[in-house]
Amino acid sequence: VIFVMKAGKIPSVDLSPFFVEEGVIVGAAPTPDQIECAKVIDAACREHGFLHATGFGMSKELSEQVFSASKELFELTDKASLRPWHASHNMGYIPTRTESHNPSRPPEMKEAFNVQFPAEHTNDFRGSPATFANAAQDLQSVIQLASKRYAIACALALGLPIDMFEKTLCDFDLCTLKFLHYPPCRLEETGIETDKPIRIGEHTDFGAFTFLLLGENGADGLQIKPVALGAVGGEAGGEQDGWLNVDVPPGGAIINTGALMARWTNDAWRATAHRVIVPSAEAASRDRYSIACFVDPDSAAIVSVHDKFVTPDKPCLYKPISGKAF
Repeated sequence: VIFVMKAGKIPSVDLSPFFVEEGVIVGAAPTPDQIECAKVIDAACREHGFLHATGFGMSKELSEQVFSASKELFELTDKASLRPWHASHNMGYIPTRTESHNPSRPPEMKEAFNVQFPAEHTNDFRGSPATFANAAQDLQSVIQLASKRYAIACALALGLPIDMFEKTLCDFDLCTLKFLHYPPCRLEETGIETDKPIRIGEHTDFGAFTFLLLGENGADGLQIKPVALGAVGGEAGGEQDGWLNVDVPPGGAIINTGALMARWTNDAWRATAHRVIVPSAEAASRDRYSIACFVDPDSAAIVSVHDKFVTPDKPCLYKPISGKAF
């Protein structure tokens, strides 16, 4: 049974119908619950590309384990012993105020640790707490299955061949876990003015979709802005007005559409700009943790607009491209 409710502007959906061996999962006709779930996904992705999801295989015990390990990592006093992040491998530790999603803003008020998926990559967990590597690897196993099942749900939602997206998720060689920590700050040092830093600057996600796992403070400060092509920040501007606060129930994850999925659907689905601000003095005084799981098709997979999305009134906007080239 699926329960759908409005959480601010973000719908909530139980994905568990895609985690049982029936309907489209076994090559049969979709079950009524799978159809209903797919309708919610399609409506959300056409409007703004964000939804709150439960029932995707993440147990309460594992959630507590990975967030405890994340907290241990970011509480280390000697972070110089961690592998430093570099663009060439996209793995390792990113210190506070060294990353900027919006080039118009100062560096962001967060620190992060990126983990890649095996077997294509070998992560270097040197200097991390003893619990961290196992927690990250356990989470990867959950996200791999969740990504494949959500990809099937997306294909059903769009009326496409059921394996259209799922078949591009075999190696997971372009997928990333990003453990995030937003340390306490002074409220007066941040603001929506572009000369001030925020926790994450305005941006749209790059890949197919993202699972954002929420810690104990939930989506505190997360805002979205549905605009044409998801362009906000930098030369596009738009940092001041039109932002919607994301208010979701505790637990679960936020799933949002990335730019590559928008391209795949000829912009039928939207990649929406989002950011994380410091909304109040209370929020400024607290640590905030989340884990972003960025899901991209494999390097060799070809992303090509399906004929369904091309009409005389809506010509094909994008040429085929590989996951790696994108």
